[in-house]
Amino acid sequence: MFEAKIDATALRECLETVTAIVDEGKLRITDEGLKLRAVDPANVSMISFVLQSDAFDEFHFSCESEEGDNETEIGMDFVKLLGILGIGGKEDIELKLDEHAQKVYIRMGSLAYTHSLLDPASLRKEPKVPELEFPAQVIIETEEFRRAIRAAEKIGDNIVLGVDGEEFFMEAEGEMDKLRLGLTKEQLIHLTPKTVSSLYSLEYISAMSKGMSHAENITLNLGEKYPMQLDFELAEGKAKISYLLAPRIESE
Repeated sequence: MFEAKIDATALRECLETVTAIVDEGKLRITDEGLKLRAVDPANVSMISFVLQSDAFDEFHFSCESEEGDNETEIGMDFVKLLGILGIGGKEDIELKLDEHAQKVYIRMGSLAYTHSLLDPASLRKEPKVPELEFPAQVIIETEEFRRAIRAAEKIGDNIVLGVDGEEFFMEAEGEMDKLRLGLTKEQLIHLTPKTVSSLYSLEYISAMSKGMSHAENITLNLGEKYPMQLDFELAEGKAKISYLLAPRIESE
């Protein structure tokens, strides 16, 4: 049994972080809240998402599992769900799961929807989080980061993110143009002085940039020719999102 009520804006913002990476996936409902871990179809990016139960105005969950785990797993089309929620206003959203019928009942004020779930067996298995050690960490205001991404999109298809001593930099280069953003340690919320850089696809970082648009700041974990982990919070710190992005291999 799962019934919950949550602020409409908070839930929509959380779903936007998910649809930046995947259209659908397996959502786990536990006593602690909602959890998701999924990779995009090309296996280039991954999202780890947690929405704590105390982010909800009301949260009731109970499960009788043969394995003894107090959790249930449902298959969700996040793009369709986000579209449904976009029709509603600012009223609280009420959710009720009917696991036997494989449906979620959604009420937004006077609007009521029945949302059919996907068969979890038809979806990709939940990926394992790789064990990574990041030598450099940068905490930056989200809008500063997104501004640089928007500018880089006009230059090329890839972007370099790195740390050079006590400066964080982002570089994009096209056939004729070049863009560079450089921020010193004093201009950032936090920076670990190192010398590392990696090349990433702008297509994926642009999607992530849209997903993080409601966060105040973001944490970038970087290495040398290494995956990037990008962490941020929403819903007053009660939603925790982590993106992982594989680097592009530069041709010699």
